[in-house]
Amino acid sequence: MFFLELKPKDPYVKEQEDTMDNARVQIVEDEGIIALSLTRKLEKLGYIVTSVVPSSEEAIKKAEADLPDIILMDIAIQGSMDGIDTAAEISGRFNIPIIFMTAYADEQLLERAKITEPYGYIVKPSTDKEIHIMIKMALYKHKMEQWRKSAEYKETLLREIHHRVKNNFQVITSLLSLQAENITDRRIVNVFVDSFNRIKAMSTIHTKLYQSADLSKLDFEEYVSELCTELINSYDLHPNTPVLKLDIDIKNIDIDLDSATPCGLIINEIVSNSMKYAFPDNASGEIFVSLNKDVNDNYVLLIGDNGVGIPKDFDLSKSRSLGMMLVHDLVKKKLKGSIAIDTTKGTIYRIVFKKSTTET
Repeated sequence: MFFLELKPKDPYVKEQEDTMDNARVQIVEDEGIIALSLTRKLEKLGYIVTSVVPSSEEAIKKAEADLPDIILMDIAIQGSMDGIDTAAEISGRFNIPIIFMTAYADEQLLERAKITEPYGYIVKPSTDKEIHIMIKMALYKHKMEQWRKSAEYKETLLREIHHRVKNNFQVITSLLSLQAENITDRRIVNVFVDSFNRIKAMSTIHTKLYQSADLSKLDFEEYVSELCTELINSYDLHPNTPVLKLDIDIKNIDIDLDSATPCGLIINEIVSNSMKYAFPDNASGEIFVSLNKDVNDNYVLLIGDNGVGIPKDFDLSKSRSLGMMLVHDLVKKKLKGSIAIDTTKGTIYRIVFKKSTTET
Protein backbone atom coordinates (compact mmCIF):
# COMPACT_ATOMS: atom_id res chain seq x y z
CA MET A 1 0.00 0.00 0.00
CA PHE A 2 1.18 3.53 -0.75
CA PHE A 3 0.09 6.90 0.51
CA LEU A 4 1.26 10.15 -1.05
CA GLU A 5 0.77 13.08 1.34
CA LEU A 6 0.69 16.54 -0.16
CA LYS A 7 0.43 19.64 1.98
CA PRO A 8 -3.03 21.22 1.61
CA LYS A 9 -3.25 24.81 0.48
CA ASP A 10 -3.84 27.55 3.00
CA PRO A 11 -7.59 28.53 2.91
CA TYR A 12 -6.72 32.10 1.92
CA VAL A 13 -4.50 30.89 -0.91
CA LYS A 14 -7.25 28.52 -2.04
CA GLU A 15 -9.70 31.42 -2.19
CA GLN A 16 -7.30 33.46 -4.30
CA GLU A 17 -6.33 30.59 -6.64
CA ASP A 18 -9.71 28.85 -6.94
CA THR A 19 -10.03 29.02 -10.71
CA MET A 20 -10.52 26.35 -13.33
CA ASP A 21 -6.87 26.63 -14.43
CA ASN A 22 -5.30 25.91 -11.01
CA ALA A 23 -8.05 23.90 -9.37
CA ARG A 24 -7.21 21.65 -6.43
CA VAL A 25 -7.53 17.98 -7.37
CA GLN A 26 -7.65 14.86 -5.23
CA ILE A 27 -6.67 11.56 -6.85
CA VAL A 28 -8.13 8.25 -5.67
CA GLU A 29 -6.09 5.49 -7.37
CA ASP A 30 -4.59 2.29 -5.93
CA GLU A 31 -2.09 1.68 -8.75
CA GLY A 32 1.08 3.51 -7.70
CA ILE A 33 2.57 3.98 -11.16
CA ILE A 34 -0.73 5.25 -12.62
CA ALA A 35 -1.22 7.59 -9.65
CA LEU A 36 2.29 9.05 -10.03
CA SER A 37 1.86 9.52 -13.79
CA LEU A 38 -1.50 11.20 -13.32
CA THR A 39 -0.07 13.49 -10.62
CA ARG A 40 2.70 14.66 -12.96
CA LYS A 41 0.22 15.25 -15.79
CA LEU A 42 -2.05 17.35 -13.59
CA GLU A 43 0.80 19.43 -12.18
CA LYS A 44 2.11 19.97 -15.72
CA LEU A 45 -1.36 21.26 -16.66
CA GLY A 46 -1.27 23.70 -13.74
CA TYR A 47 -3.51 21.85 -11.29
CA ILE A 48 -2.74 21.50 -7.59
CA VAL A 49 -2.86 17.88 -6.39
CA THR A 50 -3.96 17.93 -2.75
CA SER A 51 -3.48 14.20 -2.11
CA VAL A 52 -3.25 10.78 -3.72
CA VAL A 53 -4.95 7.95 -1.82
CA PRO A 54 -5.60 4.28 -2.63
CA SER A 55 -8.68 3.41 -0.53
CA SER A 56 -12.27 4.48 0.08
CA GLU A 57 -11.61 5.28 3.76
CA GLU A 58 -8.62 7.52 2.98
CA ALA A 59 -10.52 9.15 0.12
CA ILE A 60 -13.35 10.23 2.42
CA LYS A 61 -10.94 11.34 5.15
CA LYS A 62 -8.83 13.49 2.79
CA ALA A 63 -11.88 14.90 1.01
CA GLU A 64 -13.22 16.14 4.35
CA ALA A 65 -9.84 17.54 5.42
CA ASP A 66 -8.79 19.23 2.15
CA LEU A 67 -12.15 19.95 0.43
CA PRO A 68 -10.61 19.78 -3.06
CA ASP A 69 -12.33 21.42 -6.02
CA ILE A 70 -12.66 18.09 -7.82
CA ILE A 71 -11.82 14.40 -7.32
CA LEU A 72 -10.56 11.92 -9.92
CA MET A 73 -11.91 8.59 -8.64
CA ASP A 74 -10.84 5.17 -9.87
CA ILE A 75 -13.82 2.80 -9.75
CA ALA A 76 -11.79 -0.23 -8.60
CA ILE A 77 -10.04 0.89 -5.40
CA GLN A 78 -9.02 -0.62 -2.05
CA GLY A 79 -11.14 -0.46 1.08
CA SER A 80 -14.62 -1.41 2.20
CA MET A 81 -16.30 0.39 -0.72
CA ASP A 82 -15.56 0.67 -4.40
CA GLY A 83 -15.16 4.00 -6.16
CA ILE A 84 -18.86 4.33 -6.99
CA ASP A 85 -20.05 3.97 -3.38
CA THR A 86 -17.19 6.18 -2.18
CA ALA A 87 -18.19 8.86 -4.70
CA ALA A 88 -21.79 8.75 -3.49
CA GLU A 89 -20.61 9.24 0.11
CA ILE A 90 -18.30 12.15 -0.73
CA SER A 91 -20.73 13.88 -3.08
CA GLY A 92 -23.57 13.64 -0.57
CA ARG A 93 -21.53 14.95 2.36
CA PHE A 94 -19.22 17.52 0.79
CA ASN A 95 -20.77 18.45 -2.59
CA ILE A 96 -17.48 17.88 -4.45
CA PRO A 97 -17.68 17.08 -8.17
CA ILE A 98 -16.25 13.68 -9.10
CA ILE A 99 -14.90 12.25 -12.34
CA PHE A 100 -14.65 8.47 -12.57
CA MET A 101 -11.56 6.76 -13.99
CA THR A 102 -11.76 3.24 -15.36
CA ALA A 103 -9.61 0.98 -17.52
CA TYR A 104 -12.62 -0.52 -19.27
CA ALA A 105 -16.12 0.68 -20.16
CA ASP A 106 -18.38 -1.97 -18.65
CA GLU A 107 -22.04 -1.08 -19.38
CA GLN A 108 -23.36 -2.53 -16.13
CA LEU A 109 -20.73 -0.67 -14.13
CA LEU A 110 -21.41 2.60 -15.93
CA GLU A 111 -25.15 2.27 -15.35
CA ARG A 112 -24.51 1.86 -11.64
CA ALA A 113 -22.14 4.83 -11.68
CA LYS A 114 -24.84 7.05 -13.18
CA ILE A 115 -26.76 6.93 -9.90
CA THR A 116 -24.05 9.05 -8.26
CA GLU A 117 -24.44 11.71 -10.99
CA PRO A 118 -20.73 11.96 -11.85
CA TYR A 119 -19.35 14.92 -13.76
CA GLY A 120 -17.57 12.76 -16.33
CA TYR A 121 -15.58 9.63 -17.14
CA ILE A 122 -11.94 9.17 -18.06
CA VAL A 123 -11.00 5.90 -19.74
CA LYS A 124 -7.43 4.95 -18.83
CA PRO A 125 -4.98 5.60 -20.33
CA SER A 126 -5.87 9.19 -21.34
CA THR A 127 -3.93 12.01 -22.93
CA ASP A 128 -3.15 15.26 -21.14
CA LYS A 129 -5.59 17.08 -23.39
CA GLU A 130 -8.44 14.64 -22.66
CA ILE A 131 -7.89 14.94 -18.91
CA HIS A 132 -7.66 18.74 -19.08
CA ILE A 133 -10.87 19.10 -21.11
CA MET A 134 -12.80 16.72 -18.85
CA ILE A 135 -11.74 18.55 -15.68
CA LYS A 136 -12.54 21.99 -17.10
CA MET A 137 -15.98 20.84 -18.27
CA ALA A 138 -16.73 19.24 -14.89
CA LEU A 139 -15.67 22.33 -12.95
CA TYR A 140 -17.73 24.58 -15.22
CA LYS A 141 -20.80 22.36 -14.89
CA HIS A 142 -20.45 22.29 -11.10
CA LYS A 143 -20.09 26.07 -10.90
CA MET A 144 -23.20 26.57 -13.05
CA GLU A 145 -25.16 24.21 -10.82
CA GLN A 146 -24.05 26.12 -7.72
CA TRP A 147 -25.13 29.42 -9.27
CA ARG A 148 -28.48 27.93 -10.27
CA LYS A 149 -29.12 26.55 -6.79
CA SER A 150 -28.14 29.88 -5.25
CA ALA A 151 -30.52 31.75 -7.56
CA GLU A 152 -33.35 29.31 -6.83
CA TYR A 153 -32.79 29.67 -3.08
CA LYS A 154 -32.81 33.47 -3.30
CA GLU A 155 -35.98 33.42 -5.38
CA THR A 156 -37.70 31.09 -2.91
CA LEU A 157 -36.63 33.33 -0.02
CA LEU A 158 -37.82 36.48 -1.81
CA ARG A 159 -41.15 34.87 -2.67
CA GLU A 160 -41.60 33.91 0.98
CA ILE A 161 -40.82 37.49 2.06
CA HIS A 162 -43.42 38.87 -0.37
CA HIS A 163 -45.92 36.33 0.93
CA ARG A 164 -45.32 37.28 4.56
CA VAL A 165 -45.46 41.02 3.84
CA LYS A 166 -48.71 40.53 1.92
CA ASN A 167 -50.21 38.58 4.81
CA ASN A 168 -49.15 41.23 7.34
CA PHE A 169 -50.79 43.95 5.23
CA GLN A 170 -53.97 41.87 5.09
CA VAL A 171 -54.01 41.57 8.89
CA ILE A 172 -53.67 45.36 9.21
CA THR A 173 -56.47 46.06 6.73
CA SER A 174 -58.72 43.54 8.51
CA LEU A 175 -58.10 45.32 11.82
CA LEU A 176 -58.91 48.67 10.23
CA SER A 177 -62.13 47.28 8.77
CA LEU A 178 -63.22 45.85 12.11
CA GLN A 179 -62.46 49.13 13.85
CA ALA A 180 -64.37 51.17 11.25
CA GLU A 181 -67.54 49.08 11.66
CA ASN A 182 -68.24 50.70 15.05
CA ILE A 183 -67.69 54.27 13.89
CA THR A 184 -70.61 56.42 12.77
CA ASP A 185 -68.82 59.74 12.25
CA ARG A 186 -68.42 60.05 8.46
CA ARG A 187 -65.21 62.10 8.73
CA ILE A 188 -63.53 59.44 10.84
CA VAL A 189 -64.78 56.69 8.53
CA ASN A 190 -63.19 58.53 5.61
CA VAL A 191 -59.87 58.56 7.45
CA PHE A 192 -60.12 54.80 7.90
CA VAL A 193 -61.00 54.32 4.22
CA ASP A 194 -57.98 56.40 3.16
CA SER A 195 -55.67 54.42 5.44
CA PHE A 196 -57.16 51.16 4.21
CA ASN A 197 -56.58 52.12 0.58
CA ARG A 198 -52.97 53.19 1.22
CA ILE A 199 -52.17 49.84 2.77
CA LYS A 200 -54.04 48.05 -0.01
CA ALA A 201 -51.94 49.88 -2.62
CA MET A 202 -48.76 48.44 -1.10
CA SER A 203 -50.26 45.02 -0.41
CA THR A 204 -51.38 44.57 -4.01
CA ILE A 205 -47.81 44.99 -5.27
CA HIS A 206 -46.57 42.17 -3.03
CA THR A 207 -49.54 40.02 -4.06
CA LYS A 208 -48.73 40.53 -7.75
CA LEU A 209 -45.04 39.79 -7.26
CA TYR A 210 -45.80 36.66 -5.20
CA GLN A 211 -48.03 35.39 -8.01
CA SER A 212 -45.57 36.35 -10.74
CA ALA A 213 -43.31 33.81 -12.43
CA ASP A 214 -40.53 36.43 -12.41
CA LEU A 215 -40.10 38.22 -9.09
CA SER A 216 -37.99 40.93 -10.71
CA LYS A 217 -40.84 42.08 -12.96
CA LEU A 218 -44.24 43.56 -12.20
CA ASP A 219 -47.09 43.85 -14.69
CA PHE A 220 -47.64 47.52 -13.87
CA GLU A 221 -50.66 47.93 -16.15
CA GLU A 222 -52.46 45.05 -14.44
CA TYR A 223 -51.46 46.37 -11.02
CA VAL A 224 -52.70 49.93 -11.69
CA SER A 225 -55.93 48.66 -13.23
CA GLU A 226 -56.68 46.50 -10.19
CA LEU A 227 -55.64 49.26 -7.78
CA CYS A 228 -57.89 51.89 -9.38
CA THR A 229 -60.82 49.50 -9.73
CA GLU A 230 -60.64 48.61 -6.04
CA LEU A 231 -60.38 52.30 -5.14
CA ILE A 232 -63.51 53.15 -7.08
CA ASN A 233 -65.32 50.17 -5.56
CA SER A 234 -64.35 51.29 -2.06
CA TYR A 235 -66.15 54.60 -2.66
CA ASP A 236 -69.25 52.87 -4.04
CA LEU A 237 -70.25 52.42 -0.40
CA HIS A 238 -70.63 56.17 -0.09
CA PRO A 239 -73.89 57.94 -0.92
CA ASN A 240 -73.95 59.93 -4.20
CA THR A 241 -70.96 58.13 -5.68
CA PRO A 242 -70.42 59.38 -9.26
CA VAL A 243 -70.53 57.06 -12.25
CA LEU A 244 -66.99 57.05 -13.60
CA LYS A 245 -65.07 55.78 -16.58
CA LEU A 246 -61.60 54.48 -15.84
CA ASP A 247 -58.94 54.81 -18.55
CA ILE A 248 -55.57 53.08 -18.04
CA ASP A 249 -52.86 53.63 -20.66
CA ILE A 250 -49.71 51.70 -19.73
CA LYS A 251 -48.20 49.64 -22.53
CA ASN A 252 -44.94 47.67 -22.51
CA ILE A 253 -43.36 49.68 -19.72
CA ASP A 254 -40.87 47.93 -17.44
CA ILE A 255 -40.70 49.49 -13.99
CA ASP A 256 -38.75 48.22 -10.99
CA LEU A 257 -40.17 47.65 -7.52
CA ASP A 258 -38.35 50.68 -6.07
CA SER A 259 -40.32 52.91 -8.43
CA ALA A 260 -43.55 50.89 -8.61
CA THR A 261 -44.28 51.13 -4.87
CA PRO A 262 -44.19 54.96 -4.59
CA CYS A 263 -46.03 55.25 -7.93
CA GLY A 264 -48.77 53.00 -6.57
CA LEU A 265 -49.15 55.17 -3.47
CA ILE A 266 -49.17 58.37 -5.56
CA ILE A 267 -51.87 56.97 -7.86
CA ASN A 268 -53.85 55.89 -4.81
CA GLU A 269 -53.82 59.41 -3.30
CA ILE A 270 -54.64 61.30 -6.50
CA VAL A 271 -57.39 58.93 -7.63
CA SER A 272 -58.87 59.04 -4.12
CA ASN A 273 -58.92 62.85 -4.30
CA SER A 274 -60.69 62.67 -7.66
CA MET A 275 -63.29 60.34 -6.20
CA LYS A 276 -63.94 62.65 -3.26
CA TYR A 277 -63.79 66.12 -4.78
CA ALA A 278 -63.75 66.16 -8.61
CA PHE A 279 -67.35 65.16 -9.29
CA PRO A 280 -69.82 66.91 -6.97
CA ASP A 281 -73.58 66.33 -7.13
CA ASN A 282 -73.08 62.77 -8.42
CA ALA A 283 -71.71 64.01 -11.75
CA SER A 284 -70.31 61.41 -14.13
CA GLY A 285 -66.77 61.72 -15.41
CA GLU A 286 -63.48 60.10 -16.26
CA ILE A 287 -60.36 59.21 -14.30
CA PHE A 288 -57.22 58.31 -16.22
CA VAL A 289 -53.73 57.04 -15.50
CA SER A 290 -50.94 56.70 -18.05
CA LEU A 291 -47.26 55.83 -17.89
CA ASN A 292 -44.91 56.31 -20.82
CA LYS A 293 -41.36 57.43 -21.56
CA ASP A 294 -40.25 60.71 -23.08
CA VAL A 295 -37.46 61.27 -25.63
CA ASN A 296 -34.89 61.40 -22.80
CA ASP A 297 -35.97 57.96 -21.52
CA ASN A 298 -37.60 59.49 -18.43
CA TYR A 299 -40.79 57.97 -17.04
CA VAL A 300 -43.82 60.26 -17.42
CA LEU A 301 -46.74 59.41 -15.13
CA LEU A 302 -50.02 61.24 -15.79
CA ILE A 303 -52.89 60.97 -13.32
CA GLY A 304 -56.00 63.09 -13.65
CA ASP A 305 -59.71 63.59 -14.15
CA ASN A 306 -62.09 65.78 -16.12
CA GLY A 307 -63.88 67.02 -13.03
CA VAL A 308 -64.35 70.50 -11.60
CA GLY A 309 -60.64 71.04 -11.09
CA ILE A 310 -58.74 72.65 -8.23
CA PRO A 311 -57.87 76.33 -7.54
CA LYS A 312 -55.30 77.64 -10.03
CA ASP A 313 -53.14 78.95 -7.19
CA PHE A 314 -52.95 75.52 -5.51
CA ASP A 315 -49.38 74.84 -4.28
CA LEU A 316 -48.72 71.16 -3.66
CA SER A 317 -45.61 71.88 -1.56
CA LYS A 318 -47.66 73.99 0.87
CA SER A 319 -50.69 71.71 1.10
CA ARG A 320 -51.63 70.59 4.61
CA SER A 321 -53.59 67.60 3.30
CA LEU A 322 -51.94 64.35 4.42
CA GLY A 323 -52.55 62.78 1.01
CA MET A 324 -51.02 65.68 -0.94
CA MET A 325 -48.08 65.91 1.47
CA LEU A 326 -47.49 62.21 0.85
CA VAL A 327 -47.60 62.71 -2.93
CA HIS A 328 -45.11 65.59 -2.74
CA ASP A 329 -42.66 63.64 -0.56
CA LEU A 330 -42.91 60.46 -2.67
CA VAL A 331 -42.17 62.35 -5.88
CA LYS A 332 -39.30 64.42 -4.47
CA LYS A 333 -37.68 61.99 -2.03
CA LYS A 334 -38.45 58.51 -3.38
CA LEU A 335 -38.67 59.01 -7.13
CA LYS A 336 -36.25 61.98 -7.18
CA GLY A 337 -38.58 63.47 -9.77
CA SER A 338 -40.66 66.55 -10.55
CA ILE A 339 -44.39 67.19 -10.47
CA ALA A 340 -46.55 69.73 -12.30
CA ILE A 341 -50.30 70.29 -12.16
CA ASP A 342 -52.41 71.29 -15.16
CA THR A 343 -55.87 72.70 -14.34
CA THR A 344 -56.85 73.72 -17.88
CA LYS A 345 -59.52 71.03 -18.03
CA GLY A 346 -60.11 69.12 -14.84
CA THR A 347 -56.90 68.28 -12.98
CA ILE A 348 -53.87 66.50 -14.39
CA TYR A 349 -50.76 65.66 -12.35
CA ARG A 350 -47.65 65.21 -14.50
CA ILE A 351 -44.84 63.37 -12.71
CA VAL A 352 -41.46 62.86 -14.39
CA PHE A 353 -38.74 60.65 -12.94
CA LYS A 354 -35.76 58.54 -13.99
CA LYS A 355 -35.23 54.82 -13.57
CA SER A 356 -34.37 53.88 -10.00
CA THR A 357 -30.66 53.59 -9.23
CA THR A 358 -30.69 51.57 -6.02
CA GLU A 359 -27.33 51.56 -4.28
CA THR A 360 -25.74 48.18 -3.62
